[in-house]
Amino acid sequence: MGTLVTFMRAVSSLIEMVARVAAIISVAVVLTVMCSQVFARYVMNSSLQWSEEASIWAMIWMVFMGSTIVLSKWEHIYIPTVVTLFPLRVKAALILFSRLLAAVFLVVLAYYGFDVIAGPANAFSHNIGLSTAWAKAAIPVGSVMMVIVIVAHVLDDIAAILNGDLERFAAYGTFEGQDA
Repeated sequence: MGTLVTFMRAVSSLIEMVARVAAIISVAVVLTVMCSQVFARYVMNSSLQWSEEASIWAMIWMVFMGSTIVLSKWEHIYIPTVVTLFPLRVKAALILFSRLLAAVFLVVLAYYGFDVIAGPANAFSHNIGLSTAWAKAAIPVGSVMMVIVIVAHVLDDIAAILNGDLERFAAYGTFEGQDA
């Protein structure tokens, strides 16, 4: 189990790094495109027809890559009020269950995301010159990345539970606790 946990931690770290680079590139694209549009509109008295669509596509990728980053540290918004009421052993089980539930949701999202990309609903964008499948690809790609990160967390949690290290779950839901 220890080798698998170590391997999944390494894979999760690699995915987080890829997501960070992709999110940074997406933010840079949005910023560059929007500044170019403002310059073209107000200085050149012209308009870039492709700018809005390119920004939206970059923002879609930015959201899914950013979600992967947030999920890798388990820093998304959650309300732990009920979980904090339980004893540590039950709390650990509830945290593990919530991660598994999130993984199931993301697997379903990835499945339907791949289905949408492969389906006939993709149009060709004349403004950008690409299929809309490129924008829609952020959904299954980001979902698969998040599932892998969750699997790493789940394996880490299971290893901690099997080793009797329940203290790692004690800080979950507290302001001071950083649940990784």
